[in-house]
Amino acid sequence: MSGNRAQWLLGVVAVAFLAFPGAAVAGQAMSRLLANEPAGAYHKPRMEKPPYSAVLAEDHHILVGLGPDRDREFNLTGKYAKDVLAMLGPAPRTHFGENDDSLYCYLSSRPGDDTALVFVVYPDWLMRVHVQAEKNRIIKYRERCQDTDAVSAAVGTKGGLRLGMSRDEVLAIFGPPHRVTGNSVEYSSERPVRKGEFGNTVWRSQQIWFDKNAKVSGFSILANTLD
Repeated sequence: MSGNRAQWLLGVVAVAFLAFPGAAVAGQAMSRLLANEPAGAYHKPRMEKPPYSAVLAEDHHILVGLGPDRDREFNLTGKYAKDVLAMLGPAPRTHFGENDDSLYCYLSSRPGDDTALVFVVYPDWLMRVHVQAEKNRIIKYRERCQDTDAVSAAVGTKGGLRLGMSRDEVLAIFGPPHRVTGNSVEYSSERPVRKGEFGNTVWRSQQIWFDKNAKVSGFSILANTLD
């Protein structure tokens, strides 16, 4: 990935973590999306060589457990806002960043299930997906989010990343974290494109949060990048 592209992606891919103007905790700018969460910073991906790690596995780029019967999948590659709406139905579109970045948020309508699923788009290209076990982690969720029985705690990746997993189970899948930030770990890798793929490299990134019991309370997946 070129230096210019990396800097540009910092302003595009990390839009879900841009700071509120003037907001700070001990000098740290805060997220526009997640309550009580510092704003994220660009994390340079590692260039991998075969055999590739689980960070780059396509199965972690496919959401499963969607739909009323929890049997639907959603491949994140090459998706747009219209694909999100077609899968999960109408939801408010919230403009929340400095680059026309927007989000669509869905909450589980199932009794006792507080799962939230957030899709960040720029301008209509799907950029990042957040899965959080507690809807109150989403800032202004009452205004931003749509209730649906298509979202539940069963949402995860085809590769096995799930809410409620132990930290040890996460490490068994992905290996040692590339970066640790507060109560979360991050993985960020890239590889050269294969024939038929767009751009020069394929970049995959996951950030995974843990609760006080070291169980997965949320995760965020880089859906797509732009050249």
